[in-house]
Amino acid sequence: MIQIIYSSILVILGPFAVAASILPAFRDSFSTWIARFISVSLYSGIGYLIMYLCGLMQEYALQSEISKYQVLVGTNGTAADMAKMAVFAGNGILSFGTVIVVFLIGAVCMFTVPSISTWIISTSGISSATSSFGRGAATVAGVARKASGSFL
Repeated sequence: MIQIIYSSILVILGPFAVAASILPAFRDSFSTWIARFISVSLYSGIGYLIMYLCGLMQEYALQSEISKYQVLVGTNGTAADMAKMAVFAGNGILSFGTVIVVFLIGAVCMFTVPSISTWIISTSGISSATSSFGRGAATVAGVARKASGSFL
């Protein structure tokens, strides 16, 4: 949902970034806009990756809970060990703590998707790379103009 909102805002403001990049004071605005657009476009991929990893952790936590219950009840339908059952019941919510902690970690990890996307595509890095490329291209064009002028 956040990706859709941010992408819509960036698409609406894209022409303004292009127009502002004509002015010398805002020459990096278009490259910054491109970096932000790419960063926002990565949200879904990063989100799916995080959900997959959290799903693996949740599967492990649930499997460990199942194995705990099998030890308590018995695998062949044997009578439950009441001493172990009393210890397990005495823990309260902590007896199911692994699953709760893993689900909380998954929720916290989903909130980190925008910052992870910003780590991958840094807006300042893209701006400096594009502006240095532009300066280098202008220098090469100037040298080429001088070289072609001497031949003609």
